[in-house]
Amino acid sequence: MKSVKNETEIKNILNCHIKDGVAMVKFIYWLKTHIGRERITEISASDVLEGFRREQSLNRGLSFETIAGYGPHGAMMHYMATQETDAELAPEGFLLVDSGGQYLDGTTDITRTIVLGPLTDEQKRHFTAVARGMLNLADARFLEGCSGQSLDYLARQPMWEMGIDYRCGTGHGVGFLLNVHEGPQSFFWKSRPGRENVALAPGMVTTDEPGIYLDYRYGIRTENELLCVRDEKNEYGQFLRFRHITFCPIDLDGIDKQYMTTEEVRRLNDYHALVYETLKDHLPEAEAAWLREATRAI
Repeated sequence: MKSVKNETEIKNILNCHIKDGVAMVKFIYWLKTHIGRERITEISASDVLEGFRREQSLNRGLSFETIAGYGPHGAMMHYMATQETDAELAPEGFLLVDSGGQYLDGTTDITRTIVLGPLTDEQKRHFTAVARGMLNLADARFLEGCSGQSLDYLARQPMWEMGIDYRCGTGHGVGFLLNVHEGPQSFFWKSRPGRENVALAPGMVTTDEPGIYLDYRYGIRTENELLCVRDEKNEYGQFLRFRHITFCPIDLDGIDKQYMTTEEVRRLNDYHALVYETLKDHLPEAEAAWLREATRAI
C-alpha cells in the first residue's frame, strides 16, 4: 500500500523533484565551469552538491550517501569515496554521480554521468546506449497487470545489442520521505526466489537506471524516477504508461546521434524540453541560460 502514492503525495513528490532538479542543474553548471580551473575531488564535488540540496526548502539532508565515481571508480556500482581513494577530477572522461535528497515533501534518487572533457567514439557510443535505454523504458505503454520483469528488456536492449549487460536490476521503488530503496515493485528480467513478481500500478514511483560498467575503465549510469499513471482504457483493458518526475539534463556532450533512431531522438528532445520548461523559472540567470543550451534539440 505504501508503494501506491495518493494524490497529495504525488503533488508533493513532483514539487520536491523540481527543487532537486534545481540543485542538480546548479551542481552540473558549477562543475562544468570550474573543472580544470581549481582542484576538485570526488568528495569535494559531493559536498558542493549536498550544499545545493540543503539550500532547497524543506530539505532534510541526503536520502543516501552520494556516490561520486571518477573514471575507473565509476565502474564500481556502489563505490564510496574515502580519504584514501578520493580521486582528483581532470577535464577528461566521466564523473558518475548517484545521489538523492530527503525532503518533507518526498524522496529523490537520480544518477547523471557528467562529461568532463574529450571522449572516445566508444565512450560516446556507450553513453548514448545508456541514455537510449533509460528513455526507451520511460516511454513504455503497457497493459495493467504487467510487472517490471515484463518491461526490463526495454532498458537493456541497447546494451544487449552490443553484447553488454549490467549485473543488477534496472530499477527499484522509492518511498515518500522513507527508504530510497522501497519495494515491492522493481525492473529486473530475472526471476528471483522469494521475490514476488508485483504488477505495476498507477501511483507507483520506480527508478529507471540502466548502465554500462567496464572494470578499471569507466562507468556510465543515467537514472530517472518514473511515476506510473493511467493511459487509455478500451476493449483490451486498462493501459498504463510512465511520467518522468526527474528533471535534469542528460549530458549532450556524451550523445552521438548516429547511434539513435528517429524515435529515440524524439524521446530525448521531448524530455529535454520538459526539463527546461519545468526548471527555467526556478534558476538564476546564468544557470537558466546554460540549461537552455544543455537541453537544446538535437
